[in-house]
Amino acid sequence: MMRPREIINSRKNLYLMIVGISFTALILLAFLEKYIPSNLFKPLSYGAIAVFSVGNLLLYVGIRCPKCKAIIGYAIVFSFEKVKQCPRCRIDFDENIS
Repeated sequence: MMRPREIINSRKNLYLMIVGISFTALILLAFLEKYIPSNLFKPLSYGAIAVFSVGNLLLYVGIRCPKCKAIIGYAIVFSFEKVKQCPRCRIDFDENIS
């Protein structure tokens, strides 16, 4: 059995990886702008911006409570303390799902 925290953490790690890789691509593109032809630079930069935006959107919308499906993305990712339960349905994230 998986705990809700494991489900949430796997989604969080995936979405943060998407954001991190696309942000790294944006940084690389900023440094390589002089060396890449503009007809190649524009699609690459727009693609990296799109993936970065989608990753941030997934961080907000994609992380949901396993029980009530409430959006808890930014509460989980950017909270100061460890979130122990869903703010809406109060399910404990550390107990097993049956």
